[in-house]
Amino acid sequence: MNIMEIVSGPGVNGAIYHCLMLSRELVRRGHRVTMVCPPDAWIAKQLASDPVEIIESDLHRWPLGELRRIAAIAQERQIDAVHTHMSRAHFFGVLLRWFAGIPCVATAQSRHIQLHWMFNDRVIAVSDTTRRYHRSYNFVRAARIVTIHNFIDYDRLASVSEEAGAKFRAWIGAEDGDLLIGVIGSVNRRKGQLDLVRAMPKILAEAPEAKLVLVGDLFELDYADRIKSTVDWLDLGSRVVLTGHRNDVCDVLSGLDLIALPSNEESLPLSLLEAMAAGLPVVATTAGGIPECVAHGETGTLVPPADVDALAEAIIPLLRDPSLRRRYGEAGRQRVREYFSPDVQTARIESVFASVAGRAWAA
Repeated sequence: MNIMEIVSGPGVNGAIYHCLMLSRELVRRGHRVTMVCPPDAWIAKQLASDPVEIIESDLHRWPLGELRRIAAIAQERQIDAVHTHMSRAHFFGVLLRWFAGIPCVATAQSRHIQLHWMFNDRVIAVSDTTRRYHRSYNFVRAARIVTIHNFIDYDRLASVSEEAGAKFRAWIGAEDGDLLIGVIGSVNRRKGQLDLVRAMPKILAEAPEAKLVLVGDLFELDYADRIKSTVDWLDLGSRVVLTGHRNDVCDVLSGLDLIALPSNEESLPLSLLEAMAAGLPVVATTAGGIPECVAHGETGTLVPPADVDALAEAIIPLLRDPSLRRRYGEAGRQRVREYFSPDVQTARIESVFASVAGRAWAA
């Protein structure tokens, strides 16, 4: 099939990274992929050596010149289906569908009220929670939406050396006996890192060797300032480290002892799947699609969102019991291999493309 992938973000986030991996998988499986993205986009740089044609576009919708241009490119390349990622791309894809009659599939990574969702030929929801939301609030017909979980590059995460993790530990000043609790993701209210900072006094009372490492860009500066002031107020000192953005997430995971995600809102967090692939036990909340990633009592422990005491009580037993960490970690690896592999999930996405490719346009 000839697939046109459209992304609207110039940088990198979970949706764009998923599009990158999917594009490579589709090419590997014999499909032709055309990538439409903003000028100088991160994803274009990543695909520079791949057999993917890059089309730069700011995806403006008025006047209609850009829609006409992308429609002409799609028709010239005999595109079978358009696949969109992120809000601006989703709206552009629906207009392209109306404008040129090209079937459009949109992947829903988040939950917002946007009525353009109902006009896609198919919607791929990355979690059952996301699927239910779009059914209820954006009026997507049941026959037009399906849950297909994101996948990750398991082999890349499972093969990181211990030396890489040791270098990260040294970089943050961790001592040999320190037990590192990692949170990976942009520092913002949705991720709930402040709840985990507030849980640290209780954790340290039972496991004084614990150290909290917050890895991610300071997306909300006022929230990051609240975290820093709370660290000072609780006199946590060097027991909490904010690393900022890191490009070496695999190395970071190799240096951690467990991963935590105290989110208040999630769709399907790739950071948890990556941590599980790296063999780390998980403590996370029940927000959104997290329970579809983490098997409670098997690969990790789930607690209610915004419950500081529950977070502490879930983390302490894992810090005290290395064998429990290993058992959860190995079960997590197995779960990712079985349910979140590129082969399994790409085949399902292919079937969605095939269901719309070549059929008559329908309102």
